[in-house]
Amino acid sequence: MPDDKDQRLRDAVGGASQGPAAQPQTDAPQKVSQLLQHGADQMRGAAEASAQLPREMIDRAGQNFEVMRRIGETLSSGAQSATSEVSEYVRHTTQRQQEMVQKLSQARTPSDVLDIQSRYFMDNLRELLGVSEKLLQNSADTARQAGQGLGGGGQSQS
Repeated sequence: MPDDKDQRLRDAVGGASQGPAAQPQTDAPQKVSQLLQHGADQMRGAAEASAQLPREMIDRAGQNFEVMRRIGETLSSGAQSATSEVSEYVRHTTQRQQEMVQKLSQARTPSDVLDIQSRYFMDNLRELLGVSEKLLQNSADTARQAGQGLGGGGQSQS
């Protein structure tokens, strides 16, 4: 009784187990060649499929890096804008403080002192509120731009 492996091999190469009346063995090399070619094609397909996955992962990583770079640039720009606004506010406040000290030194009555302090306090408060508004607007713009960098799009405009 022939072994199952031997039987399958004989079947694959031309049915040699069917006895002397079976098909001649002349096409056996051709069938073996076809089987080898088919196996090679399957291996090539598997290799191409396995190479495709790392390429897709590399492409996706590159896209993610580009998105993060754009978001970083947007946030950096927002931080620079905020720093500029705060620096300008500090410069104006320092200048107003010097003006206030000069005016206070020229005040003649306690009522003049209170008027000068009140006026400068209100001016400082107005400017502080203005700077706060600009910073909030810049923050909202920066967040919107960062969202667009992620593909989220913040479309609403205030």
